[in-house]
Amino acid sequence: MLSPFVTVPVFLIMAVSVYTDLRRRMIYDWLTLPGIAYFLVVHAIAHPGQWMTYALGVIVLGGISLVMAVVSNGQLGGGDIKLFALVGSAVGWQAGLLIMGLSYIIAGFVAIPLWAIRKRRAAAEKWKEVPLAPFIAGGTILLYMAAAAV
Repeated sequence: MLSPFVTVPVFLIMAVSVYTDLRRRMIYDWLTLPGIAYFLVVHAIAHPGQWMTYALGVIVLGGISLVMAVVSNGQLGGGDIKLFALVGSAVGWQAGLLIMGLSYIIAGFVAIPLWAIRKRRAAAEKWKEVPLAPFIAGGTILLYMAAAAV
């Protein structure tokens, strides 16, 4: 499993991201961009032979998220794109894709019922946007729990 030099910062960054996304609908660059750089440096030192896996994590997860943001006309925000890129830099592109899939599955279980409620009640306009950071954090935690169980 990943070292505490990766695990602890990932969970701290996820906690702050969830808080700011729920409270202000923002995931700040001052949190994600230094985090991406930190994880790339840690992996370059700890796993110099596998460093490209983590650099590809940034490119693959960030790229997929960017394409999704463009296709959805901005329904996926820039903070979410950078948070997925951070996940890729922390766990690599393969585990990052699993986290991305888990995040969207969890989001679907929450967003679809909210969408159905919103259709029935006009007063439910406050659910117009569903912040994604809690689901990214949930997907990350699920993958860590699965890896710890193995």
